[in-house]
Amino acid sequence: MAKLNIIVSSLNPELFTTKRLLDEATKLKHSALYINPYQFQIPLKSQKMGGLYFHRTTGTNYDDFDLVVTKHHADMGMTVTNPIEGLSLFRTKDSQSLFFNLHKIPAIKTMLYRGVLTEEMKQSLSDLSKNGKYILKMSRGNQGIGVNFLESKKSLMSILETFHAMKDQRFMIQPFVEHTREWRLFIVRGEVLACIEKKISSEDFRGNSKRSTAKYLKKIPAEIESIALHAFSKSHLHYAGIDLLETKDKKILVLEVNAIPGFEQAEELSGRNLARELLIAH
Repeated sequence: MAKLNIIVSSLNPELFTTKRLLDEATKLKHSALYINPYQFQIPLKSQKMGGLYFHRTTGTNYDDFDLVVTKHHADMGMTVTNPIEGLSLFRTKDSQSLFFNLHKIPAIKTMLYRGVLTEEMKQSLSDLSKNGKYILKMSRGNQGIGVNFLESKKSLMSILETFHAMKDQRFMIQPFVEHTREWRLFIVRGEVLACIEKKISSEDFRGNSKRSTAKYLKKIPAEIESIALHAFSKSHLHYAGIDLLETKDKKILVLEVNAIPGFEQAEELSGRNLARELLIAH
């Protein structure tokens, strides 16, 4: 393959995915460079440059300067993966909920709102959760941070009133869905390269790699693969991690489309060189 300029943009050069992409790029004899977009000055005069730019920042701090830096590199002629429009859409969970609705992707019911809790909104909260338990998620979060479990409507309303008083309502509300299994499918250019099944701990409902036990599936259940590939096809992303869960009544729901998926666990369990496959695919 042709030798390329590879830039990996992330907050920390020691992050697993960042290191793997840089290491594999070097092994393929590409020119590999790390940048931190929040320690970066956009030159007043810039020269055109080709190559591949990996955007690896999630925007959890609600500052989108990283997207500005990415746009700068795109304007200079680099191919950005994933597309900037997708990075912007999928970094906020409230936008994701609209995406799920638009494309009829089976997902957990979600309530979005701003303002004072009216009686109508209180009734909507009651209608949202049959078991009276709720999940309050920050609009931007990563690895389970910003996901809060609330055991009653009363507890939820107390927190919502506090956020309103603080003039900070960047969140979404969902019913708590009891489940014991989740899946992460790592998809590149429409091909599932790895599927990890996670067993959810009874001590913590969050199913990211640090809080669950997992195994690699050589044979992916057809329904799970079909739903994940449908969500991926509508996302227009180059690669993604699609997270799904199985409810107690055996329904499969999409939890998240992750446009900046880590793959440490997927590489470890599958034995596949996903960093190299990402580089080759682009």
